[in-house]
Amino acid sequence: MFRGRMDLLGWKDAPRASLAQWDDLVRFADAARRDGLTHTVVCGMGGSSLAPQVLAASFGQARLSVLDSTDPAAVLAVARTPDFDRTLFVITSKSGSTVETLSFYRYLATRAKPGQFAAITDPGSPLETLARERRFRAVFPHPPDVGGRYAALTVVGMLPAALSRIDGRVLLERALAVDPAAARALGARVAAAALASRDKLVLRPPPAVARFADWVEQLVAESTGKGGRGVIPVVDDPVAAPGPDGEIVTDFSAEPLDLGAAFVAWEYATWELCLRLGVNAFDQPDVEEAKALARAELAEAPGGVGAQHAAPLPTLTPEVLRRSARPGDYLAILAYLAPTPELTAKLQALRAAWGRALGCATTLGFGPRYLHSTGQLHKGGPNSGLFLVITTDEAEDAEIPETGFTFGRLKRAQARGDIRALLARGRRVAHVHLERAEDVAQLA
Repeated sequence: MFRGRMDLLGWKDAPRASLAQWDDLVRFADAARRDGLTHTVVCGMGGSSLAPQVLAASFGQARLSVLDSTDPAAVLAVARTPDFDRTLFVITSKSGSTVETLSFYRYLATRAKPGQFAAITDPGSPLETLARERRFRAVFPHPPDVGGRYAALTVVGMLPAALSRIDGRVLLERALAVDPAAARALGARVAAAALASRDKLVLRPPPAVARFADWVEQLVAESTGKGGRGVIPVVDDPVAAPGPDGEIVTDFSAEPLDLGAAFVAWEYATWELCLRLGVNAFDQPDVEEAKALARAELAEAPGGVGAQHAAPLPTLTPEVLRRSARPGDYLAILAYLAPTPELTAKLQALRAAWGRALGCATTLGFGPRYLHSTGQLHKGGPNSGLFLVITTDEAEDAEIPETGFTFGRLKRAQARGDIRALLARGRRVAHVHLERAEDVAQLA
């Protein structure tokens, strides 16, 4: 149905290819530990970070974490950890040009030694060139025929697994046992529901593997949300009873070592889902627009003035946003805040209050993380989203070396860039700027 370079089907062979590579990854991990690098931070966005995040949470690996936020507080928390000198930073970007990922590296490189860095990127990318010039500990090739969001069982997920002493061999062997026909049947079921107006995919994995839903959210949202079509994944739904437009999926194994099989099964399911919706599972045509507008915001704010003091955008008030709700809509809270447990709890309470008041499905995304996860769906999917964008003043900021701007300024530009992209698509958007992140409770 779809041909050309976007038919990135290498993920089907990823478990077998990674099994052949597994011993080499284990040897690299053992050598890093012998050199005193006992902790791992994966620096990446979207498909580059979500699989490691799922593995860390599911296997209780406190020594494996992810940096995927340009919020200054999130970046400073990594730089100030007591284990900083014992940390290996895995800089992951398929394109090798992801602005957030390179910004993380530039900031951390002023504090860490070159041997504390490894890169995962496409051969010949700008990141590969940078990594070799700066003498990273290692550069691992990202398979060119695997898209970022389908890369969980490539080196993207398996190198962090090896560094965390997760039994990747068993994970991959179980992945090889997946029945593609059964997995595609799941995709057919989700597609049938969506075509019958049940397009809210309510994901309810067991607590042991709860964060697997975050990975599915990106896979489904970014793969399906195009041409006015798409499926809206709902993760950590604070309202127990979904509406009539919800399709609930609870068929997940609670065994973390089954995650390899789960990754593959959902890749096949999403491929089938997209075929039945008539969209290309492997492209993301609307993602670049928000990136370009964010770059424009940075260029339009010379001298460090930043987007915080730029002209207001023509967004709705929260009350008008509420009144614009229609049957079948969903609320997306897009919070440009530090993704801490405390703020997540406050935002979940806000989400529940709005969901009950509007009687609709709700989602929660931290910016700019969601730009690499659900951003494609927001702009390319059905015009059924109510978007509540939340920004705040920065308590503390940090300069990004070699760029001339700070993380706070970058984050504000990304927020405004996405708002502009949403408005250009005729989406309903409200923007609230708060002095303090803790004040989000007021929006309930």
